[in-house]
Amino acid sequence: MNRPNIQNNTKMNLKNTVLAVAACGLVMAGATAQAADVVIRGSDTMLILNQAWIEAFNKKNPRVSVTVAGGGSSIGINSFINGVANIAASSRPMRKSEIDRSRSRGSVANEIPVALDGLCIAVNVANPIKSVTMDQLRLIYTGAVTNWSQLGLEAGAISALSRDQNSGTFGFFQANVLRNQNWGRGVRFMPSTSDEVREVQSNRNAIAYGGVAYFKGKRNVKIVPVARAAGQPAIMPDEAAVRNKSYPIWRYLYFYTNGRPSGATKTFIDFVLSPEGQQIAEGVGYYSLR
Repeated sequence: MNRPNIQNNTKMNLKNTVLAVAACGLVMAGATAQAADVVIRGSDTMLILNQAWIEAFNKKNPRVSVTVAGGGSSIGINSFINGVANIAASSRPMRKSEIDRSRSRGSVANEIPVALDGLCIAVNVANPIKSVTMDQLRLIYTGAVTNWSQLGLEAGAISALSRDQNSGTFGFFQANVLRNQNWGRGVRFMPSTSDEVREVQSNRNAIAYGGVAYFKGKRNVKIVPVARAAGQPAIMPDEAAVRNKSYPIWRYLYFYTNGRPSGATKTFIDFVLSPEGQQIAEGVGYYSLR
């Protein structure tokens, strides 16, 4: 009769236990590494800027994974509120309703300005317009002015281009230029600022607005100076005018985090706010905070 080898079975059970513990440790280590990753969601205006920051950051911190996706500031803020993103990138301030919703989910929205932008007005290079006032912009985008002849220019139906409602730039423009009035029926809502640029390049009658970095230096695109009111000087969205706030449509670009950032998120944001990070913002076409 064969007797069970108790000693061998005990050794085998002990070995299996050690392997199981080791495997568990590897899983936990993987989860910790994953938790250290930085996920950024939101603003299309900031997409090229975030990509440039990430590229430079990864050269210094190759073991930290930072990913970014656009889609619009509202999408980024919702991702942050729902715990899907460490950082919401936004070209507008969070609304009170969003802050309240964030608080109800147990998050504390922490606002961090990361760069300055002049929201520029752009037309096709063939358009003879020399300047535009804030009132004229409001009339164009609410549908009260629909033809360039109403501004004393050659006749042509105005093709007014805007970002869609997920965009922080859309919200900022509606609040600060339209004074929260409704958009005109003829306004075309575009999925990205790049789409606006392409349409302006090919359409003599188009007018668009967006982050200065997207329009500056583009072929067949002319940036139009903006005056606060008729009779006042028209200002270009250059660095000096944005920095001293004389350009009427200046704004901050923001990161939002859940409370004060920590870990890899803090390391990344510290880099963004460093002299090197701010120089990158200038290189992309936006403006540093200082």
